[in-house]
Amino acid sequence: MKNKEINTLSLDQATMMLNAIPDHKHRCMFLIGTDAGLRVSEIISLKWGNFDFKKRLLIFRSLKKRKKSKDFQNRQIPLSDRLFFALSDYAFEVGKLDHDTYLFPSPKIKEKHICRFAVSKFIYRLAASLNIHDVSPHTLRHTCATNLVATGTDISTVADILGHQNSNTTRIYTHLPPEQLAKSINAAATRSGAKKKWLRNLVNYLFPKSPVIPYVPNQKHTPIVGRNAELQTISEHLEKGTNVIVFGHHGTGKRLLLDSVKTGKKILTFDDTASIKKSLIYMLLYLYQNDKEKVAAVLFGNFDLEKMETRLSRQSVGNLCDEIKKIVQPKEYVLKIKQFDDVTRQSLKVIESLKDTFVILAAANEISITKAPFFWNFEKLELRNLNKQKAIDLIHKLSYGMDIEDYEAYKTHILQQTDGNPKAITEMIERYRREPKLLTSTVRSVVFSGAVKEWDCSLVVVALIATLAVSRYMTGELDNPALRLIGGVAMILLIVTRTVVARTKRKYI
Repeated sequence: MKNKEINTLSLDQATMMLNAIPDHKHRCMFLIGTDAGLRVSEIISLKWGNFDFKKRLLIFRSLKKRKKSKDFQNRQIPLSDRLFFALSDYAFEVGKLDHDTYLFPSPKIKEKHICRFAVSKFIYRLAASLNIHDVSPHTLRHTCATNLVATGTDISTVADILGHQNSNTTRIYTHLPPEQLAKSINAAATRSGAKKKWLRNLVNYLFPKSPVIPYVPNQKHTPIVGRNAELQTISEHLEKGTNVIVFGHHGTGKRLLLDSVKTGKKILTFDDTASIKKSLIYMLLYLYQNDKEKVAAVLFGNFDLEKMETRLSRQSVGNLCDEIKKIVQPKEYVLKIKQFDDVTRQSLKVIESLKDTFVILAAANEISITKAPFFWNFEKLELRNLNKQKAIDLIHKLSYGMDIEDYEAYKTHILQQTDGNPKAITEMIERYRREPKLLTSTVRSVVFSGAVKEWDCSLVVVALIATLAVSRYMTGELDNPALRLIGGVAMILLIVTRTVVARTKRKYI
């Protein structure tokens, strides 16, 4: 084969094509070509059972006939990060997966896969829309091979990944012009473990019998499920400059929600409201060193941060607040306070003085009556536990790669124990994940009481004591002197109850 016959995509071209694909299905199709190097006939015949999401491997039986030994008919290809994430998104979109279901089923007959022409048509139209010429499904395979060779992967390993019977076939990629190899060095996603050692370690690999439940990742946090409406509401209010307080019971995901909010405004976070002066100093230093660096240069010339910190530490809290107000435009920043319950009286006064300068986004378990006036001009958003369907979605997302004997029983037990509390669901699944194989008996043995609803029985107790107190005045009619003693004790308890109720009356709204 001549070099000119090998058409490959450059980094820019591959990125352009990938970014232009709107849906998860076709992103998977494209990445399986560029990152796994499969032939078009192999792509269309893939099933969900070909993927081991725990080990991030694609195990595939080569369609090319072998004249020699059958030892290398099974190809084990590491999944790149972006292919793994794309497959996870696609799997969550599909729903319940079956081991023998085709990855790309025919739109007319679900039991069959799509045809070669469908893949070729998709690739051709995608390339044409971006004015990229001479692109076919095999171009993606050539791109994968060239990238592997360009990044120094051993020829025999490349041959195993591509399914070449003879490594001489693979050596055509080593004779490409240096310029073409250089362009390919960064074109593919990084593959972890694309070395010979993974072949030796996974020779005895067996397909999993249970359906695969892949992980749908959130790169920094626990997955956000069922809070899209709340996120949208918060973002809209922040853009308008409206302060927002998010409150709800423990474990409903308030802090996670605050961290996931996206807004066009810049964000500052108050992590330590107890040491309010220190927080104000660090806020000023951050502003001077980053966004307001030009302001600092105008005010202080070539300032030294250590000297600046010393100067600021000598100022009062009020002066620090005034200095912040001078360098920050009104409503330019969002001031995020993740735990408003811990705000002291002094901190509350400081935050109130900054309320017209910043858009405040805060979270609290409850709104204290003593702090209620502060929130008069806030948009209040209460977080409740997830409903059944959203809780099921969260369970599915968190249960990636787990070997579960009875998934329905597992799911039902978690729902019953947690009442849809996101934190409770997360903690239960973390406990289950420690089991190599999750048996139904193990599922039922784990009980979570933290999310059980609490009931206020104070009125019932008062009513019972009052009933016993009435018995004091019924001793004459019932001719039972013992009731006088019981009634007298109940009367004393009833008098004491008034004080107890006064001290334990509701303190939160």
